[in-house]
Amino acid sequence: MLTLVSQCMAFEWVSYFTCGNCGLERPSPKIPYDRLGYAVCPGCGVETRPVSATAATDASTLADG
Repeated sequence: MLTLVSQCMAFEWVSYFTCGNCGLERPSPKIPYDRLGYAVCPGCGVETRPVSATAATDASTLADG
C-alpha cells in the first residue's frame, strides 16, 4: 500500500511598517501603536495617521462652482 505524505513548509506573512518621515523600516509587530491603533515610529516619534480627503486633494484640481 502506498501512502502519500504531504510535506508543507510553514510560512508566516509579515507586514512591514515604513516611516514616511525618516524611512525607518521594521516588521509591524515590532512597532508601537497609539491608543487609537495608529503606528508610532520608534525612530522619530511621528504618528502615522490617515490623510483627510480635503488635505489630500490638490486645490488646483477643484472645479470652481
